[in-house]
Amino acid sequence: MRTQRRALICAFLSVIGIGISAYLQVVHIGMLRGELIGGAACGASGTIFNCHAVTASPVGTILGLPLALWGVLAYLATLALSLIAWQFSDWSERALTLLVGLSLVLLLDDLVLLAIMVTQIQLLCPLCLATYAISAGLLVTATWALGKRWSEAIKQIPAALKAFLPAPRVAVVWIFWGVLLIAGSSAIALESTARYLTQGPKGMMRKQMTEFLSHQKRVAVTAQGDPTLGAANPSIRVVEFSDFRCPSCQRAWQLNPVLLAGHRQIMSLTFKHYPLDTDCNAKIPRQVHPGACQLAAASECAHEQGKFWEFHDLIFKDGPKYELANLERDAQQVGLNLTAYRECVAGGRGLEAVKRDIEEAARIGVSSTPTYVINGVVTVGAMPPAQFDEFLQTLQHAGESR
Repeated sequence: MRTQRRALICAFLSVIGIGISAYLQVVHIGMLRGELIGGAACGASGTIFNCHAVTASPVGTILGLPLALWGVLAYLATLALSLIAWQFSDWSERALTLLVGLSLVLLLDDLVLLAIMVTQIQLLCPLCLATYAISAGLLVTATWALGKRWSEAIKQIPAALKAFLPAPRVAVVWIFWGVLLIAGSSAIALESTARYLTQGPKGMMRKQMTEFLSHQKRVAVTAQGDPTLGAANPSIRVVEFSDFRCPSCQRAWQLNPVLLAGHRQIMSLTFKHYPLDTDCNAKIPRQVHPGACQLAAASECAHEQGKFWEFHDLIFKDGPKYELANLERDAQQVGLNLTAYRECVAGGRGLEAVKRDIEEAARIGVSSTPTYVINGVVTVGAMPPAQFDEFLQTLQHAGESR
């Protein structure tokens, strides 16, 4: 009876794991569309927590399936084993032993992924961390239910695995593999459908991008002295022309860390200004975003003190609704020397830097925001991570074929 109750605890933990993994899959599908869904559970922009960046990174997919779907399959397997241990007393020990083995594999995999998040992506996924805790809980509870030492339980894993290999007239085994087969087929179908609906038939996006690149001239953009994140010697140089009052730029602000996190070792991201505000931008025909020039100038004064990105995040948090009256308050919040900041603003040094960006933008034909220059190719609008990755691969192929 005690073993059965502990098996039920394992089943409960498995259900939670399935739920979290399924939610991460919804986040993944949203990312294919360029939508940042998930809210506070996925972390906040400008913090170390960002499920979107981890989900969209290269390690977020294994063998064509997102890690979220692999998580669903793994926790379905632990659920099946838990229920077998609960309902079939003659199979209880073997099911729990195999559950110990599977939980151990999950936990080791989790530790590897955690190391990648810390060292390469440099962002953490809160929901992923929750599944790591569930894997640890399953390992401890299954071992507890067996009533054996860890070393002894691990030694019996090969025999338990052999018992669960498909065999004629063993209903329990066929139930277990039937669940995994149906779930695996459904996972592949779901991912294929999601990609078809968001990216079209396989190869179509690559074809469209190849056609686009064949008509594009490369432009040179100066990034020296401008705020830049990422690799010191990047092979992928991304320059964004942006406007703090622009709603689409605010969305790009949320997507940029996701794009950078997946290529942090080889990519740099440089920020440049193109405020759609006639107060400083004579290149636009009419006023679009009043106050954008003042925000841009203030951020350049923050850049003088090495605090551009902190200031940038505070402004974009409110975006078009940001109150100009909060500039000095936020300058103080990010740790600026207010006397130096005020001198920079009053002396016009920040505005001069903004106007240099505007002139450069006009030279290469920028007319809207956000506009990106990716290795010399001008593109308009923010790309979803999957589209960005495809663009980089197409760009590389185009470069190699020249």
